Amino acid sequence: MEKYIGMDAHSSICVFSVVDEKGTEVNQAKIATNGKLLVEYIRSIKGSKKLVFEECELSAWLFETLHNEVDELMVCNPTRNQQYKKAKTDKLDAQNLARLLRGGFLTPVYHDGSKTEHLRALMSSYQDITDTGVSIKNRYKSLFRKAGLPARGAKLYDDSSLLEDLPRPDQRFVGHSFYRLLEALEKEREQYVAAIRKLGRTFPEIKLLKGIPGIGDIQAAKIVSQVISAQRFKDKHKFWSYCGLVRHRMESGGHVYGSRRGWGNRILKCVFKMAAKSVLTGENELRAYYDELRAKGTSDKSARSAVSRKLAAIALGILKTSRPYDETLLLRRAEQAG
Repeated sequence: MEKYIGMDAHSSICVFSVVDEKGTEVNQAKIATNGKLLVEYIRSIKGSKKLVFEECELSAWLFETLHNEVDELMVCNPTRNQQYKKAKTDKLDAQNLARLLRGGFLTPVYHDGSKTEHLRALMSSYQDITDTGVSIKNRYKSLFRKAGLPARGAKLYDDSSLLEDLPRPDQRFVGHSFYRLLEALEKEREQYVAAIRKLGRTFPEIKLLKGIPGIGDIQAAKIVSQVISAQRFKDKHKFWSYCGLVRHRMESGGHVYGSRRGWGNRILKCVFKMAAKSVLTGENELRAYYDELRAKGTSDKSARSAVSRKLAAIALGILKTSRPYDETLLLRRAEQAG
């Protein structure tokens, strides 16, 4: 008999609800968030076992710990599962997850338990460092703007003497504080880059992706860490959607109410957008493709988006075939199914 196990996971405790094929709850438990104890509990459940829990900071560890203990394990993202709504208690959350798993209503988040998960964790922390740096830079720049001073160019972040131009002592104090933070973050960022490059050398696909114009060490590592397995994308259109590079239509009752670009993986979207920006500064086939679109009347924004999608299709093709970048060959392949 199949058992559907919903788990509401927290840093100190995990709450379980087990339902049978009829949807009847047959067991519930609270287990300390300890690998050995969690495995013992899962093993105590008889029958074919399917387990689900939400994507969270424990997801990778839980997946590695429990995926061999069940017949099927799903990590779900509640923001992509409209049927799932958080309840007032952990017990009800676990019950809802178990019953929705039984009904086939949940959308999974991809995990494979391999070293790619380690790269993904490293890249996530790198992204946090980068985002923090951008936030502090914006606040640092704002100090100059509020004082009516120029706030452009890299020199702003490289020359602390510019802070003496700020008129008030409190502004100068805050400015020097931000400047020290930015220096510390840059040192940390350099350490992350070194670690990413070291780990990246163990991924042949990263070396292949670096052959694509506009894609360097960090960008290639971001692609691999987010895609995980290219085979899970049926074609380039599915991949574009995952990357947030196409619009999603909103329909109800047969009526189309518009479209939106807010969906998709923001990291991959940024990688391919920035890569497109880079390649368009040179003379290459992708630049020629952009110029051709512009000559046909396509707007600059739409043409740049088309180049971003072209780059994404090329990356998907490389990941699927394990073949190096070939400007003419892969551009033709990108026109076909991914």
